[in-house]
Amino acid sequence: MSLNLFGIAGRMTGAVNPCIPADLFASDGVQDTPSGEVEPKYIVARIWIEVQALTGQDLQQVENLNQQADMRAVYIRGGIKALNRPLQYGGDLIKFYNSYWKVTQSLEEWGDAEWCKVLVTRQTSPPLGCS
Repeated sequence: MSLNLFGIAGRMTGAVNPCIPADLFASDGVQDTPSGEVEPKYIVARIWIEVQALTGQDLQQVENLNQQADMRAVYIRGGIKALNRPLQYGGDLIKFYNSYWKVTQSLEEWGDAEWCKVLVTRQTSPPLGCS
């Protein structure tokens, strides 16, 4: 029997920071458009997430990214991979607060994709393939 730590923690923190609904756009490769351009394609799923500001430890972990951007830490039930060009995976997006956020770094993972904490960065416009 496995312990559902995400569920237990969610019940404890939900009073002060409840989970919110979000749309996950999981990267699923690319597709050719009728005009001959290539655009990303996604599998869309409705998920529940907990959004938090970055902690001091999170900021130290991403210190070398050298970005001036709106970033958040997001806790998600399940496993989501951050963008990794050499391994050719990632590029997942999450839509919440009426904005698209790219999953830019994995901060924590627990178990076999039981839950994860990821760094997300707000996108300035809807990414191709998401409209």
